[in-house]
Amino acid sequence: MKQQETEIRDVAGAAAPGHAPAPAQKVAPAGTDGWSGTRSPQATMLGFAGFLIGSLSLAFYLKDISIPANSLVSSLPIMVFSSSVLLLMAAGWSMRLGDGVFAAVYGLFGTFWLSFSVLSIALNNNWMGEFENVEQRQATANFVLVWAIVIVLLTLTTLRLPRAFTILFVVVDVTLLVLFGSINQAIDQTINHPTKPGDPWLIYVGITSMFLFIAIGMYIFASAMHGATGAKRLPLGAPLLKSK
Repeated sequence: MKQQETEIRDVAGAAAPGHAPAPAQKVAPAGTDGWSGTRSPQATMLGFAGFLIGSLSLAFYLKDISIPANSLVSSLPIMVFSSSVLLLMAAGWSMRLGDGVFAAVYGLFGTFWLSFSVLSIALNNNWMGEFENVEQRQATANFVLVWAIVIVLLTLTTLRLPRAFTILFVVVDVTLLVLFGSINQAIDQTINHPTKPGDPWLIYVGITSMFLFIAIGMYIFASAMHGATGAKRLPLGAPLLKSK
């Protein structure tokens, strides 16, 4: 009985005017650990899993670029039902947490894989000209250039994120621009040297940079998983620009 009376007095005293409120939970300043403020690494476990699955699928396809076109279409289940779904789920999770920045990141990459899947179906069904023809390559070049411009803009506007994300976006930018250049090399070769088939040398630079950003994505994914399972998160680096 006395214990209950003591608890009642404590509650009443806490609610009384002038009583000092309980100290608020301290929030780390932005950029100290990569996931401070209202940001949470939880959605990363979904988003970067989808990002890695689609990227690995495309990298393995490009690594054997001499194989037929329908081998790219065989990757559609991965791109649509793994990469796109996981990334869009992560975007919804981030929106629910009030994190618009990562909702935009995951949403952009999720719709990239969806649109790339549609492009793959179109190429396989010769909707844009016969496979290996100039029309098909020009359609692919336009697709890659549009996404390169968007991801470059994303990179420049997210310099306050931990440095690992900036490095990742920069390498993705380089990969898209190099792939755009390799497609133009292939167009030039098709027009000017039709009797000398071969793969443009820039494609191998693009494949190398693709495996590089896959490795960075694996590191970020591992950092989120470490934190979620109670371990110390892997360092993601201080942002290039400090938040005010």
